[in-house]
Amino acid sequence: MIKKEMVNLVSQMQRRWANIVIEIGQEYKKKNNVDNLTTELMQKIYAFDYCDVLFKPTLAKVDQFRSSKEEFLSYFLGQNNTCKEDSGFAIKNWKSIKFENYKIIEHNDSSLAMGNYFFEDESGQLLKVEYTFGFVKINKDEIRINLHHSSLPYND
Repeated sequence: MIKKEMVNLVSQMQRRWANIVIEIGQEYKKKNNVDNLTTELMQKIYAFDYCDVLFKPTLAKVDQFRSSKEEFLSYFLGQNNTCKEDSGFAIKNWKSIKFENYKIIEHNDSSLAMGNYFFEDESGQLLKVEYTFGFVKINKDEIRINLHHSSLPYND
């Protein structure tokens, strides 16, 4: 059974993730430097400084699976030419991002959350994305993402 504390930590981390991604888009649109925000995303949200990170971005087709900071930055900013297909997911200027957890499970010092998240753009269009996020506990009150798998829903 999952502890309420872990549910709260996961929910807080999801909100932080969404807020930083939205802020990156807003600051980029204003032509402001987003280095501090992307560093915060990598160091305060993801577990790159603690363990390996598995990353399967939503809109990746050629370089589907990633694990380096450079590949991560390529996807979110689309500017370092590490993965040629990337156009910068975080700089699309999302207006809102809402997580809907299907389920959160906990085992020892890690947890998994699975569900849908919804990205609303400037025109009010919604992009529904399926996700599984893994979290590793780095201390009593802190977690980081060590698994990020997201994809568009099946469409036949």
